[in-house]
Amino acid sequence: MRKFWAGLLLFVFGTAGAQEADTVGIAAPDYRRIAAETADIASPYYYPRLFGRYERGDTTLTVEDFRYLYYGYSEQTGYKPLLSSPYADSLERAFGKKTRLEAEDYRRIVGFAREILREEPFSMRDLNVLAFAYRMLDEPERAAAQMFKIRGILEAIRSTGTGLREESPWYVIYQRDAPDVLNLIGARFTKLIILTRNVEYAPVYNMPDDGSRPGRKDKGYYFDYSEVYKRRPDYLDEVPKRKRKFEINPLYNPRSKQSVLPK
Repeated sequence: MRKFWAGLLLFVFGTAGAQEADTVGIAAPDYRRIAAETADIASPYYYPRLFGRYERGDTTLTVEDFRYLYYGYSEQTGYKPLLSSPYADSLERAFGKKTRLEAEDYRRIVGFAREILREEPFSMRDLNVLAFAYRMLDEPERAAAQMFKIRGILEAIRSTGTGLREESPWYVIYQRDAPDVLNLIGARFTKLIILTRNVEYAPVYNMPDDGSRPGRKDKGYYFDYSEVYKRRPDYLDEVPKRKRKFEINPLYNPRSKQSVLPK
């Protein structure tokens, strides 16, 4: 079963990484402006309306739209980045002993993934799972809709900086999004190193050389996750103390022996 999940990640991540989306100028997210625009009913970025388009799989959404969707989500009541979904390990528990999956299994995978995405609608790894399951159920249009979302989220994150300097990081609103981005772009890494309260660094072994900086070779990518800890997480008061920590599904934790992420 471990090989199945590894294959799933390689299949869908590889497909997404090979695609290109429209691009916008590089700029860190202006959270104050994003909050104002997404709360303004007259704005094209009014969140309920924009999120409705996202949920319907509207393929006319631009990278700028995805910037407001992804970073605007941190202003919504559903944003709880320090909680793990109760469905996060359901897939492995349900199918971990199987060596072959049937159509009914893939339909159950769809159900689990959709439950997670109700709570974490921009989880690229779960959109990835959903896309793969739809593909295996021979529903290419639904699979393509999830891939479009993955590409949009990825390009929104990459539009926030070069990722190559601590002062120009890629901004994420969940810590798990950093390893997801790295896998989507095909970066080989083993760990994320905490540099400051807000920034993590991932040393990468296959950094591309674009020729733009003669004599200099970048060695990794930087991620800013300040939104995760910006506000006091009052919602943690509602869960047992043993869960008051950031929990990573070991299947997607590059530090875990159970990790299925590409090495």
